[in-house]
Amino acid sequence: MTKGSRILIVEDEMVISLEIAATLKRLGYAVVGQAITGLDALKLVEEHDPDLILMDIRLKGEMDGIEAACQVTDRFDLPVIFLTAHSDEATLERAIAVSPSGYLIKPFKDRELYSSIELALHKHEIRRRIRPDRIVREVQSDLTHLTGVCAVVISPRGIIIRANQEACTLLGTNQEDLCATRITNWVYSGTSLPDDSSPAGVSILPGSAAIRRWDGTFQHVSIQAGFLIGEESRIQGYILVIIPDTGSL
Repeated sequence: MTKGSRILIVEDEMVISLEIAATLKRLGYAVVGQAITGLDALKLVEEHDPDLILMDIRLKGEMDGIEAACQVTDRFDLPVIFLTAHSDEATLERAIAVSPSGYLIKPFKDRELYSSIELALHKHEIRRRIRPDRIVREVQSDLTHLTGVCAVVISPRGIIIRANQEACTLLGTNQEDLCATRITNWVYSGTSLPDDSSPAGVSILPGSAAIRRWDGTFQHVSIQAGFLIGEESRIQGYILVIIPDTGSL
C-alpha cells in the first residue's frame, strides 16, 4: 500500500462521504478534505495538494464531477477515480473522455476501492517519473543554447525539472539541489516580505518578483515565461527566463 497517501473526497451526499472517509482511514490513507461541489473541490486541491481524488460524477452546483475532473487533470495533473451510481452509456462515454485513473460503481467493496486507489497511484507515479525525463530531453538543447540568461523548466505543478548553468549560478546552487524542489521555494512576489514562505495566492508578475539564493540572500528579478506543449495540445510544463536586476533586497 502507498502508505499515508493523501486523498480528497468529492461527494455531495455527506453520509456517503463520511462512510468513504472512514473506509479510507481504516485502509491507512489520509483524508485531506471533503467537498460537495466541483468549485469546492478545485479550491481544496489548491489548498491541500492531495495525491489522488475520489470524484462523484453527480455533484451539486453547475459543475459536475466530469467537468471538475477535467480541470483537475489540466491544472494539477492529479489522478482522479470516478465514483458513481450511474453506469449508463452516455455517462460512461463522457467519463472515459477525461481519461480517469479509475471508475467505480456504487456500492463498491473496500477491496475494490483499495485496488483502484493503489493501481491509480502506481500508474501516476510511473507516468510522473517518465514524463519529466522526456521533457528534459526535448528542451535540453534549447537550454544549452540559452546562454547569457537564466532559464528554468518547471512542471505544471511548479516542480523544477531542469535549469541551465546560469540559473544555478544565480541561485547559488547546482542541478542536484535545485531539481525536484518547488519554484515557490526560490521565487517570491516583489510585494511580499523576503521571509514570506507562504506565497500561495500571491501573483508573481514580470518586474515584481524576487529570487532567494541558496545562501538566503534575495535579489530583484524580472521573469518571462514560455510553454511546453505536449500531446493533445496540453501544457506539459513551463520555461521561465529569469532576468536579474542590479539590486538586492
